[in-house]
Amino acid sequence: MKRRMGNISFAAATFILVLVMAFCCTGAVLSRTNVSAEELEGYYQELEKGLVEDARLLLSERGFANSGVMLTRVIDENGSRQYTLTVHHGRISKMSDEDRQFLMAELEQIVFEDDNSIFFHKFFENH
Repeated sequence: MKRRMGNISFAAATFILVLVMAFCCTGAVLSRTNVSAEELEGYYQELEKGLVEDARLLLSERGFANSGVMLTRVIDENGSRQYTLTVHHGRISKMSDEDRQFLMAELEQIVFEDDNSIFFHKFFENH
């Protein structure tokens, strides 16, 4: 009888330890999947910075060095983002419509992969 009680106690202690370990592991995993708003904002800031740098590089390669490049964003309450990349250079407004459309098509390729974001591109023109 004593031996049987010892086996039951050992099995119960083992079961409790396994449960405790499972809850600890689950808690660690869940805490890493809940990314803080600050971490998420830092992540998007790096993507946004890269997008602007890529646009400036493309424009510089196409002969539009020192272009004004502005990225604005609107964040909905559900976390979806809408970005608008606006480009300004005095020579762009003097281009033919066809050349401007070609440059716009190249700029529209500059986005980052994100299911929650949509992108718009436009030229700022002084009239």
